[in-house]
Amino acid sequence: MKQTTRLGVIYLLFFAFMIVTNYMSATNVGTVANQDQALIQPAGFAFSIWGIIYFLLFIWIMRIFFVNRWSGEIYTRIGYWLPANFLLNSLWIIAFTQEWVFLSVIIIIGLLLTLIVIYFKINRIDFRWYDRLPFSIYLGWVSVATIVNVFTWFVQSNTTTFLGLSEVPWTIIMLLIGTLLAVMIAFAYRDIFYPLVFIWAYSAIVVENSMPSIIVVTVICIAIQLALVVFILLRKK
Repeated sequence: MKQTTRLGVIYLLFFAFMIVTNYMSATNVGTVANQDQALIQPAGFAFSIWGIIYFLLFIWIMRIFFVNRWSGEIYTRIGYWLPANFLLNSLWIIAFTQEWVFLSVIIIIGLLLTLIVIYFKINRIDFRWYDRLPFSIYLGWVSVATIVNVFTWFVQSNTTTFLGLSEVPWTIIMLLIGTLLAVMIAFAYRDIFYPLVFIWAYSAIVVENSMPSIIVVTVICIAIQLALVVFILLRKK
């Protein structure tokens, strides 16, 4: 069995485990997330992006069985980082649904780090846009989800202030940090999909919560700026 085929089988096994874990716990995730919601909690419809991510990942994995040796380089470079990511995804579901929120924060940080490694490995080789597409969207969503997870832990542990600041200023700060990250990634790697995920998430945050006007105005300004970034990149392409 050649290396790419072996990797493909391993990817499918870990992917199946992740999907089954997510399917069995999907309702419980929403229940836990809706307890003592943080201001940065997105509306429920935003989480439908997981369906897109999983579908794109499945197509990406299946391609491994049909690529030639040269085209398979992207898979061999990523190697076992992807099954590690799928395992962490599953463990996060288990930890979060069991309301081990602090543990879920640790796990999602690990999940984010594996995605960063995968994303950078893809960008170091000659790739086609569809090689990176699933991971652009996946990384974008987990970037936002990590911030939300941290805020959920703060709120559910009754932490009202941190470093002398309450939830409202911290929400604005993290929204701005997320935006800066989205802009940097977009321009550095000419990636239009990564900032689009932030626009999607930020819109859902405004829809879900009755927020102070300063946060609403901040999110609107951010969305306009990110849309401008996408427009600039499309013009360059």
